Amino acid sequence: MEPEKPPAGLYDFLYRDSNRITSYYAQIFGGQLSSIEKTDSERSTLDSGFKGSVHILSADQRSTNQVETGNKQIIDPHDIITTDVLSSLQDGGRLNSDLAGAPHGSLVMAQGTLLFVDKILGEVGSIAVDAAIRQEQSKPHSKQDKAAIITQKGVQQFLAKIQIPSAFLLRTNDGTLIGGTIKEAGMEEPISTYYFKHGTAGLADARVICIKEVPSQSFVLPNSMLMGAGQAFAQAMSDLLFPPGAVRVTPIAIFRKLAEL
Repeated sequence: MEPEKPPAGLYDFLYRDSNRITSYYAQIFGGQLSSIEKTDSERSTLDSGFKGSVHILSADQRSTNQVETGNKQIIDPHDIITTDVLSSLQDGGRLNSDLAGAPHGSLVMAQGTLLFVDKILGEVGSIAVDAAIRQEQSKPHSKQDKAAIITQKGVQQFLAKIQIPSAFLLRTNDGTLIGGTIKEAGMEEPISTYYFKHGTAGLADARVICIKEVPSQSFVLPNSMLMGAGQAFAQAMSDLLFPPGAVRVTPIAIFRKLAEL
């Protein structure tokens, strides 16, 4: 069996939300792909016979033997599921390239320079918040921003209670910032390795396929309520993790196309 022709391009997947991709595959193709079976066979026929006569009767007798040889392969679909889903979304016109105009809940694709951050940010953020509180408290009592101190102390307590999720930030060519949280299990390698490889520089020419998330401002509770206070802390955490104005998304896949010779 001759090897199949290589694909037109190779993609290096940095992150995949496997559960969502498997779910989309089942919805698009009507089931889950567990394996691919390929069979290549050849069939040959061997004939043997004799001719004889008995008195006035004559006859030909022939026997046929068939021999079949083949090669059977069971292939793990692996990246085929991901590439089939992403190709189907793109070919079906379901990916929106207009990030600004895309509505809430739509699938979008963007390209730019990529940064990853992990839970270490929580430890660094706690140090930064503590420094901000000390700086504000060092001012004369009449010039202190009491509201800011209360909020920062709340954030500090909040940081001590929760674990900061890993996240990514993508800057497109037109300067738009896109950010979202990620599942560490979906990373191809630990996020810390990107710190050692790239430092403060980002990974160029990365692509993300994601769901655009537009928060609703119509459901806001007063800070006097427990849930309202939680909303305030959650907003502070969001502002700490992502730059102001960054478009929030849920990533499906983050990848880059490998350069060709």
